Amino acid sequence: MNLIAFDIGGTQIKYGIVDEAGQVLSAELCDTPKLGGGAGLLKVLIALAEPLKAAYQPAGIAISSFGLIDAKTGVVLGAAEAIAGYTGTQVKAELEAALQLPVAIDNDVNCVAIAEGWRGAAQGVENYIAVAIGTGIGGGIVINDRIYRGHRAAAGEWGYMLVDGLIWEDYASMRGLQHRVQVLDAGRSLDGRAIFALYDQGDAQISQVVDQWFAFLATGLANLIYALNPERLVIGGGITARGPVFLAELSAAVDKVLLPDFKNMSQIVLASAGNHAGMIGAVKNWLNTYPAAVR
Repeated sequence: MNLIAFDIGGTQIKYGIVDEAGQVLSAELCDTPKLGGGAGLLKVLIALAEPLKAAYQPAGIAISSFGLIDAKTGVVLGAAEAIAGYTGTQVKAELEAALQLPVAIDNDVNCVAIAEGWRGAAQGVENYIAVAIGTGIGGGIVINDRIYRGHRAAAGEWGYMLVDGLIWEDYASMRGLQHRVQVLDAGRSLDGRAIFALYDQGDAQISQVVDQWFAFLATGLANLIYALNPERLVIGGGITARGPVFLAELSAAVDKVLLPDFKNMSQIVLASAGNHAGMIGAVKNWLNTYPAAVR
């Protein structure tokens, strides 16, 4: 059984065909339309889906999308500023009417969390959280092998929580790290890769900023461990390309701030579901939504 999968981001849309085992059979990219609001986006999705429907005879359409998404109704509830007019869009109903296929949609980070449990670093784990560190910080919560979405689909928006009276993601995200480097040396604009290259070279000023960043990031992660007691904490985002070195650095930073009884209680791992995790997780969400369709 094949499914059309979309991963709708604020900048690009990944789309293609994923089978019921989570194997990506085809994948393409296109720019996310900025004009036309939700209706304009739906027109693009329909145009992309129609040739895939004709070629693959899919069982349905699985969607991962930025924004607060009501997974039951398929309506965009909010936090979708990247596309003016996207909030309120009835994605599920509109696409089902246009394409005559069952649709399932969820928030993009929830889909990534689902993918990590199905085909990634949290396989076989019933209670885990996935934390995505990028321009901001978001995540997904899995409790008893089921995604926890919260009362209004806003669970996992922990980037907004306060740490030392400061908004966590403003300081612990990659955006926060880059900003602190710029403040340190006015006009010095470095991306994450350049910052960590200097860090590895022992640059004294950069090292001070990065060490502070690790401490702030670790404090927020410790709070999540206290609140949710996950068996595993899956870390994703571009920074994870640093690999085992980053994992060791982060684990050491978290260990420094955790109370003794919580040390080694939650395993920190790097995300491993891959670049198409949003599409893969969307498909697993579709399979969970339509269990009778699974052979």
